[in-house]
Amino acid sequence: MAFLWWNRYEREVSEALSGVGELKVVIAGTLEQHGFSNVRRNDSEVAGGKGSSWTSIGHLPIGNGRYWEVVITAGDDASAQSVNGEVVDALKNLHFL
Repeated sequence: MAFLWWNRYEREVSEALSGVGELKVVIAGTLEQHGFSNVRRNDSEVAGGKGSSWTSIGHLPIGNGRYWEVVITAGDDASAQSVNGEVVDALKNLHFL
């Protein structure tokens, strides 16, 4: 059986960053710090695998430097839910000067 979990919340890109592209670099590093492998970053997403799950983080523009940050995790078992929660918590705790 396959499992799919997702969360979304609003993120404002800090003036300390040059844009969403630089934010994606930070997110990729955060995933690696949390034990994700095969971390990839492109114009559409930052993604990586952990255990039997795959997580994708996308940014949908709202306007004025604000984005919907969408975290989607798919996996072969119910651990996908905890992986999704781990990513959401890590991203919500990102702070920029």
